[in-house]
Amino acid sequence: MSKNKIAPKGFKWVFCRYRRVKNSDKYLDAHDYGYESWSFLVPSK
Repeated sequence: MSKNKIAPKGFKWVFCRYRRVKNSDKYLDAHDYGYESWSFLVPSK
């Protein structure tokens, strides 16, 4: 995903290198999958 993509109103993009697998203690590294970072759309406050 391009970091220039505009988020919908009331949301923002969050970028991070690591993310936790749901229902597990395992973490995934974006670099291991050929990505610079993971991107998540989250509500902005």
